[in-house]
Amino acid sequence: MKEAPAPNSDWQRLWFSAREHDWNSLALVPGDSGVDVVQVAETLATTGRLYGEKAVTVLNGRGVQLTNVHQLIDTLGVMTGRGDWVIVPVDAVSENPSSIPIVQATSAALFVVRLGESFLSSARSAIEAVGRERFLGSIVIDTRGQKGRPVLQLTLPPAAFIVCL
Repeated sequence: MKEAPAPNSDWQRLWFSAREHDWNSLALVPGDSGVDVVQVAETLATTGRLYGEKAVTVLNGRGVQLTNVHQLIDTLGVMTGRGDWVIVPVDAVSENPSSIPIVQATSAALFVVRLGESFLSSARSAIEAVGRERFLGSIVIDTRGQKGRPVLQLTLPPAAFIVCL
């Protein structure tokens, strides 16, 4: 049986930086619809599974409509209740307002943007809609170089990362 390769050191640093904070569910909020937060969630979960001391699962919140928000939040509660760490990728708040209660139901969030491509106004709107206190920081994806490589980890506090985009 072939062993999966370990995620690169950027993903490892990102995982350990995120785990410095106390959360059991982590929303990944894209700055715009072009950010693939599902891929980010899967890579982060893979990293967490290798290094974590408990289960790490992905609960896809993309495309959830208002009528199904409570069902997803209930599922999230079941998963965290059994001790899992849950990563929840959602739609951009500007594209699907149903993302707001989903993010608010998680214990923390990360904002995911593309270097040189995401708009500052979208970031501000999402942070205001969800609540600044919920965000641990941001992940900046460099789509110009190695695809999907996070080039900035959780080094910026939520109050400051918006200025640096």
